[in-house]
Amino acid sequence: MKKIFILCSIVFVTFQSIRSQEKTDSVNVNLSELQVNANRAKLYSEMGRVLTIVDKAEIARTAVQSIDQLLDYVAGLDIRQRGIDGTQADISVRGGSFDQVLVLLNGVNITDPQTGHFNLDIPLNLSDVSRVEILEGSSARVLGPNAFSGAINIITENREKHALNAELEGGSFNYYAQSVSGSIGSDRFHTFASVSHKSSSGYIANTDFDLSSAFLQSIFNTKSAGKFSLQLAGQLKAVGSNGFYTLAYPNQFENSKTFLSALNWSMSKGNFEYSAQAYWREHHDRFELFRDFVGAASWYTGHNYHMTDVTGTKFTGSYLSSIGKTTLGVEIRNEHIYSNVLGTLMAQKVAVPFESNKFFTREADRFLATAFFDHSVTIDKWYLSFGAAATQSTSFGVNGYGGIDIAYSLNEFARVFADANTAVRLPTFTDLYYNSATQIANPNLKPEQSKTVEVGTKVNKADWSLNATVYYRIGNNIIDWVKSPDSTKWQSRNLTNVDALGADIVVDYYFHHSFLEKVTLSYSYLTLDKTADNFDSKYVLDYLKHKFTMAIHHKVWSKLSANWTGSYSDRAGKYIDFATNKLVSYSPYFLLNGRLLWSQNKYDLFADVNNILNSTYADYGGLTQPGASVNVGVRLKLN
Repeated sequence: MKKIFILCSIVFVTFQSIRSQEKTDSVNVNLSELQVNANRAKLYSEMGRVLTIVDKAEIARTAVQSIDQLLDYVAGLDIRQRGIDGTQADISVRGGSFDQVLVLLNGVNITDPQTGHFNLDIPLNLSDVSRVEILEGSSARVLGPNAFSGAINIITENREKHALNAELEGGSFNYYAQSVSGSIGSDRFHTFASVSHKSSSGYIANTDFDLSSAFLQSIFNTKSAGKFSLQLAGQLKAVGSNGFYTLAYPNQFENSKTFLSALNWSMSKGNFEYSAQAYWREHHDRFELFRDFVGAASWYTGHNYHMTDVTGTKFTGSYLSSIGKTTLGVEIRNEHIYSNVLGTLMAQKVAVPFESNKFFTREADRFLATAFFDHSVTIDKWYLSFGAAATQSTSFGVNGYGGIDIAYSLNEFARVFADANTAVRLPTFTDLYYNSATQIANPNLKPEQSKTVEVGTKVNKADWSLNATVYYRIGNNIIDWVKSPDSTKWQSRNLTNVDALGADIVVDYYFHHSFLEKVTLSYSYLTLDKTADNFDSKYVLDYLKHKFTMAIHHKVWSKLSANWTGSYSDRAGKYIDFATNKLVSYSPYFLLNGRLLWSQNKYDLFADVNNILNSTYADYGGLTQPGASVNVGVRLKLN
């Protein structure tokens, strides 16, 4: 059935592209060029919001080895790491939970319905990334449910016609990484492919990991039928999970497999713009509370097995007229899970793929249909965008949301803006069904809802830029896992409300004729009005109250440059100290990282030092992160 669904979606995309070749009368429209280009090939319009873009040059000079480490330097983002180098990390945007962030790969929704813990299981190497677009704040009216507190789009499109690159890296904790990538083609047809692998013995016991990824993207530009983009990807991940989900059992282990295929299509015809996509994502997970049953309790009879299948299709059409740009769209998405823990009991067992004599005994399924409308227009110095959407699901009925963005250009360099948006987030399968020795789920959870208002300003001068925003989010029925100090189990529940008040400010300064090239300063402030005096919050109420980041990029000598990043983090909230069984507060910490980069036409050499000051810190209470570490590497450009 799912294969038929995907095939029908692809046929629909092709049929639309053929129809679009029909001759139509042209319409002359006088619109601002800035407005026309604002939404094209980007996650969201920059006219009335702040869209942060991290480009390939910045990725290359920053001392990071994975996407989660890269995102950790963005103002307003809180990347809570359990391990290192992309083994397991959760994204929080403006104090939202990791389940409230929509993650896309080349515009395709890869958010995992089982749990947001898997949203960063992205099947590609960091060197494959062309840029990352980050939108903070609700974008549900354009991107659909789960774009609750923000959205992140990871883009891989490589424009080099012929290239062959190889990368080798090694460092502390027996860390080794290898990757090979290449592209071939022309302006009309182009293919990029990569394979990568990295492993480590871990910085403490049972934090070893082994990750392999493969990625392929083919782009076909036609003269009359538009642009087609096919992407295929897979990832294998095995991670020693020391205390990842509960400190009571340090010998946890997780093995996951991710597979993705997607076909995108886009086309402009006169005053019309069309885009469509069909996609399939499958994620396999084996979670071992006792790794290889070593030291297993008598009640522990087996591991947890899960397999999620997500299939979807989306179509969007836009029309440019004298009164602006009008966009209509529809997305259909089916989310299914097989498990021996999550869902309802099945009449017949289903064999677990890649395992011997293991069976799924439970399943859950939901069908989502979303329709949305958006209109944007520029009138003199004013920009206005407004829209609404509704999602119908088999489990939660119809949920509506929408919003408006307004901006005013003070001059050619500066703009002020304000927006108000609502959003919905559906519970994950873990929220609804996960029962274990340490957790009790609630199958009667309601969808989360929010109302957000935001005001800010953007200034872009030749030598410097400024982005500043203040926001207030009212959250209703927010889902969290909580427990009292005398309890041994976490319970999922809808908190009555969690309201967030925060501000972000980012300043970039570019130097000319100096050894200094760029300095970036950012500060984020956040406070939530829901306290946790009588219970321990596992996720929602542990948030970064203060985050200050500074990045300095400068020349050293000839082709040698250096990039230094320092960050101060002060986390609100408490956690139960495993040794004393008492609630304790998080301690603030400062991290300093640096990269030396020697860049030539045919190769790059780099050396990283992370946590130079050897600070002791934890993003989750009790899960201490590594001290000072060193990595060195070489990138060969063989084209």
